[in-house]
Amino acid sequence: MNEIKGLEIEDFKNHQYRDIKPETDLSVEDAKAFWDDKMSVNNSSDIGENLNEVKGESTGYPKVVFEDGHNNSYDDNGNLYRIDKELLPDKEYTVNGYDYKTDHQGRIIEASGKLHLKDHLGYKQIKDSLRDIGKGDENEETDEKGHLVGDQFGGKDGLENAIAQDAVLNKNDYKNLENSLARQVADGKDVRVQIEPLYEGKSHRPTAISFTYSINGEQSVRIFPNRRE
Repeated sequence: MNEIKGLEIEDFKNHQYRDIKPETDLSVEDAKAFWDDKMSVNNSSDIGENLNEVKGESTGYPKVVFEDGHNNSYDDNGNLYRIDKELLPDKEYTVNGYDYKTDHQGRIIEASGKLHLKDHLGYKQIKDSLRDIGKGDENEETDEKGHLVGDQFGGKDGLENAIAQDAVLNKNDYKNLENSLARQVADGKDVRVQIEPLYEGKSHRPTAISFTYSINGEQSVRIFPNRRE
């Protein structure tokens, strides 16, 4: 299939792919029939979708697209919310089913939604660096990259779902609450969250995290100071 990657959509419209013979003992005519069956489409838009599948590219959202020299990130609804390492200011976006809001500085001020358990195996580390997340306000000695919506709930593995978080808080009290909520979700409960990082001044490192959650409509609030006690 490597040869197919070098073909353009026009080649597929013109059926030039039919001249690529599979590495078998098929005759030329049988090979053309093989490709006709594999690549049969009803219109040009389907041709483009099939070509993306051949290349191993996703046509769905969310996704990142390299455009005009930048990596542009689009949310579940196809809306641009991030350019390279910067979240757009005063923006609302939805990623992996969770809703987010940024302020005029591009800082996340809210993450919310109905919790669901992840559909992938293993743990997805946050891809962006601590400095990309904290913008220089992070504490390099005590902070780590913290998911706002946890990985076990399918939270995104990027700065669009991350803060500079005290490592002890992330691995203990915050994680313990997440684990407790995960058990409720696994039991079939309706669990919803509204997570709000709280900032001082222009800092990109929150001083605290307000974590509001409800289980079958019964609401509770936890305030997590983003520091070591």
